[in-house]
Amino acid sequence: MLLACREGGPSRAPEATAGACRVGADPAILALGAAFVKAPPAVGVSLGVHRAGEVECYDFGVTNRVTGAPTTSQSVYEIGSLTKVFTSALLARAVREQKLRLDDDIRAYLPEAYPNLEFDGRPIRVLHLANLTSELPNWLPDRPELFEDLRPEAIPAALVALHRDYDRAQFYRDLHGVRLSATPGARPRHSNVAAQLLAFILERVYGRSYESLLRDHVLGPLGMEHTSFHADQPPGALATGHDPAGNPTPYVNMQDLRTAGGLTSSSADMLKFVAFQLDETREDVALSHRVTVEAEGDAVGLNWHVDRGPDGARTIWHTGGTFGFSSYVVLHPARELGIVLLANESDPQAQPRLVALADAVAQHLAAGDPGSPPPR
Repeated sequence: MLLACREGGPSRAPEATAGACRVGADPAILALGAAFVKAPPAVGVSLGVHRAGEVECYDFGVTNRVTGAPTTSQSVYEIGSLTKVFTSALLARAVREQKLRLDDDIRAYLPEAYPNLEFDGRPIRVLHLANLTSELPNWLPDRPELFEDLRPEAIPAALVALHRDYDRAQFYRDLHGVRLSATPGARPRHSNVAAQLLAFILERVYGRSYESLLRDHVLGPLGMEHTSFHADQPPGALATGHDPAGNPTPYVNMQDLRTAGGLTSSSADMLKFVAFQLDETREDVALSHRVTVEAEGDAVGLNWHVDRGPDGARTIWHTGGTFGFSSYVVLHPARELGIVLLANESDPQAQPRLVALADAVAQHLAAGDPGSPPPR
């Protein structure tokens, strides 16, 4: 398995996608989206389709139940863990620029010694942070007992309170208390801690903040003007998130978790990122999509999940979720097709319903293009 890519010339910078997102008019997609928001607890959803270089945006429902403001392709949503695939783009660039190697021991980039970050003498490597196999916990501070007796609707506020003053120094102190229960590199498990550490490592090797790296190497070059962290969004720009009962939820505006799930974006902006990710002639993109671990029915590249159909065609995807938002991005490289779904509601079935909606759209588009392989 190739863990670092050092050959070749300088990597290309992303380029902005020209033109606005055309308002979609496909009757079948309009019907699918309308049906989605009619089914409770849906509130609103913005759907973007990139197909062979053409982009269309479809919007359904409202950004806020009280005001009734309609969704648009510029409506801004929390995208949760989709933030992690932006970090993957930065990581692939760093590997390409020989700033680090994917098989480096992460402790080479930490501020002090962490003998606990290994299992049976096998350390956590940079790759393990990006392919979900680090064996690190999902959260620091790791205090599940604080939430055991809370009603579900009270958990978001309690979690926000826990993280309100939690800074990087505390994070690094708590990292000393982590004990790995298995060898890193074997089994994919979601970990916000891994994503945070990966961002900190990128900051260290570049000597710059994560925000500036993201702005200068991804968001700026791609022209993603409506994608940022909460503090950089204009007042009132964000849609309102909703819980399963339809109640407004707090935003995930927590300083320590920004690099794990703090980005906000619109469907029109996310289609620009999709266009970039569909261009696998770029070494950075190809590296991000290369499968690095397969276990328990999951194949993972650099944060991206990769499925293969019976004909070998790949489906590359990632989901995101916060207290009141759900999101999904799926790429079908062989078809030059990418689909973005951003919703302002969160419940246990929100992401599966977004996946089902994306699959239905992909199936419909495949039916109109007999030469393309079917979606997964």
